[in-house]
Amino acid sequence: MTDTYTSFEKGPRAGAPAAAEGDRKPRIAIMGEFSAGKSTLSNLLIGAPSLPVKVTATQLPPVWIAYGDEAPYRVDLDGNETPFDFADLSSLSVEDTMCIRVFHKSDALELCDLIDMPGISDPNMPSEVWERVLHFADGVIWCTHATQAWRQSEAAVWASVDPDLYSKSLLLLTRIDKITNDRDRMRVVRRVEKEADGLFAGVFPISLTGAIEAGEDHDLWQQSGAEAFAVAMIDVVEKMARGPRPPAAEQPAAPVDPEPSGAVSILTRRTPIQPEPDPDDAPRVMPQRITRRNAASNNAERPARSDTASRLR
Repeated sequence: MTDTYTSFEKGPRAGAPAAAEGDRKPRIAIMGEFSAGKSTLSNLLIGAPSLPVKVTATQLPPVWIAYGDEAPYRVDLDGNETPFDFADLSSLSVEDTMCIRVFHKSDALELCDLIDMPGISDPNMPSEVWERVLHFADGVIWCTHATQAWRQSEAAVWASVDPDLYSKSLLLLTRIDKITNDRDRMRVVRRVEKEADGLFAGVFPISLTGAIEAGEDHDLWQQSGAEAFAVAMIDVVEKMARGPRPPAAEQPAAPVDPEPSGAVSILTRRTPIQPEPDPDDAPRVMPQRITRRNAASNNAERPARSDTASRLR
């Protein structure tokens, strides 16, 4: 397997400034079964559609999303890079592709890269397609349907990953709003917390559509579960950023922006986007984005929405 990745790990692309050793951003893989809300979460985090309209993640190998404005490109199994046009999606060989690199200028992507993985249960997608990229991730956000949360198939896949990921990963119970009874919600959360004890840094029920639709409504934002998730994700990412990491040479090429945009307050720019076909998508998506501003510490009192939401825009 090492030989397969040799070229891919050699470092920055031609013409891109090399990063100092250990100076790369953390990378978060977004994983889960088919139609668990992964693409909706990706859109929510970066504040824009991660893929062009009418292109769904089910058609693609892992999509590596990083900060920048470079055109997309494909990385093959030997690390060779070629320009990629989503209009030519039908010609893409998933089995021969390591990942598709996509770039956005987003506050969240100034904190970390996101790797949107194919669904682990997709019968048309061999598991090797995502397994050969997972070793690049520093942590994982795992999305599971609240109505059938943490299935045995999911637990079996998670048991096969490197245990070092456990303390740097979060488990999201998506579509929690589909469980309308508060008592039933609590039962689901408690069951999953018990079954996943020690396997994640935290378990968070969330309505992605509720988070998107909350707007400036502080109560709806908290009720969606976005507040608790935002605090936890930023805490995990910042711990990764402070801790020891592998050399930058392991990071596939990414352009370095000499003047990254600063954190901005939530709702200063709200751009509706066209949602992808996902059960958690709203008819009109106004995604949020993560920024570093006012990041919460473990010992700090949970900030008000005006603080926490400024990191999700």
